[in-house]
Amino acid sequence: MGGDETMEQLLIYVAHPFGGLEENKKKVENFIKSFHRYEGVTFISPIHNFGWRYEETEYEKGIDDCLALLERCDVVTIPNFETIKNSKGCLIEYGFLKANPQIDCVYWDELDGYLKGYLCDGDAK
Repeated sequence: MGGDETMEQLLIYVAHPFGGLEENKKKVENFIKSFHRYEGVTFISPIHNFGWRYEETEYEKGIDDCLALLERCDVVTIPNFETIKNSKGCLIEYGFLKANPQIDCVYWDELDGYLKGYLCDGDAK
């Protein structure tokens, strides 16, 4: 594919508490699936990228990898505070966002409205 043929994608980092729990991985999967109708959007899940090594990696290395991925994204979508308040990783990600205002932060329950406003009418099916 040449550069002119590649459509620019909106990269969305999906934050969610993990703790090595499969049920949290499923919550993220179901959340992402609910946005399948949007074209021009790529969802990035650190749980799916790095979760397989959760028990084998030092916490600091794991969060550094997550932040390296997060800083390349256009948007971070994060659950409400009640959901993340006990998640060290989500709170670190949220703090990183506060220090990097060029990355939009959108709560999970507001993402659909954000995408409708962000994308051209023809992109949402």
